[in-house]
Amino acid sequence: MTVRDSETFPDIEAQISELLKKKKRNYLTATQLKNSLSAVLLKHLGLTKTSSRPADILNRLKPYLGNAIGEYKSSRYSYIGFAMSLKDMIKDKIRKNPGISSKNLAKDLPMSKKEFISHLNNLLESGEAVCTFNENCIPCLKLSARVGAQIRLEEADVDVRCAFEAAYRTVGKGQKIVRIHRIREYLNWPCRQFDETLKSLMADYTIELHGGDPSAMSDKEIKGSFAGDDGLLYINLTWWGKNDEH
Repeated sequence: MTVRDSETFPDIEAQISELLKKKKRNYLTATQLKNSLSAVLLKHLGLTKTSSRPADILNRLKPYLGNAIGEYKSSRYSYIGFAMSLKDMIKDKIRKNPGISSKNLAKDLPMSKKEFISHLNNLLESGEAVCTFNENCIPCLKLSARVGAQIRLEEADVDVRCAFEAAYRTVGKGQKIVRIHRIREYLNWPCRQFDETLKSLMADYTIELHGGDPSAMSDKEIKGSFAGDDGLLYINLTWWGKNDEH
């Protein structure tokens, strides 16, 4: 079997990606993945649900993995999942489970104990994650406010519009007109994702953009605003809501 076979079969990497999205998981063990793939695809790969070992599964799938899906290993298991750094995997699990204990955080992560401790310490030292203790003196972790709203592009279950509105209301604290750069900083999305979401919200009149005087703004704040296709710099926005009158 060669990569050329994929030309006559639906994109295997895309199928794995859709499976992960459906299960709302960033990664699965090789065995979990095998048990979740269709019998047709397993047969195409020369695998079976009953007899194929994790090593067989990895060897069969490796030729089909590209930029979107990668392979990971812990001390006990092999995993296949979305291509992301180990540090981002830890951050994502904390984001989904604010207040999680360090012991539970370490469970089922596709990395060694040494890697986990190293990356977690890095997150704590950089201030991206914070640690507090509950009434039982158990260390509990959460992301700091500046990264707490970060969303991975691969997550199909996340409604980016809801996240954008939540950021607008959190940052604005009841004000109608809110600085764009503050929403951008709060969400901490990749620039392209933020701008595309902004354009989408503009297109259906959910938001209205406003110009303004940038003379009192820092270079960073100006850069974090929005340059429209008309060449104008937009500094503020108002959230009207798609079905609201404005």
